[in-house]
Amino acid sequence: MSRKGTKNFRPRYDRRKKTWQVDFEDRDSEEGGLLYVAGEFAKTGLYFPYNDSGTKGREYPGHAHSFEGVLHALLDDPAGFSIEGFEESYSEQERDMLRAVRERLLEIEKEEAGTS
Repeated sequence: MSRKGTKNFRPRYDRRKKTWQVDFEDRDSEEGGLLYVAGEFAKTGLYFPYNDSGTKGREYPGHAHSFEGVLHALLDDPAGFSIEGFEESYSEQERDMLRAVRERLLEIEKEEAGTS
């Protein structure tokens, strides 16, 4: 709710709380990161499916709600990480970046294994 007690139905940043907020007519207000609040405001969100060693072969893939979340998954499990079958969920630029980061991580792992 805005400072004067009236509802504000646009996402806004609260500098005091250092968080994004949005009010709704039909439910409680939401607050959090910009991506979360924008998704709640628009009644949609981002979904990036992928597989890793823990999800490969399971009924439901792993997923993230931001590209940064996908990068976290890749960094945690470069050998098991894959977007195969989910390429349409990623832009060409995102696919290129994931490919390059994964290749570099696997190179480093190979180098480290050779020096052990």
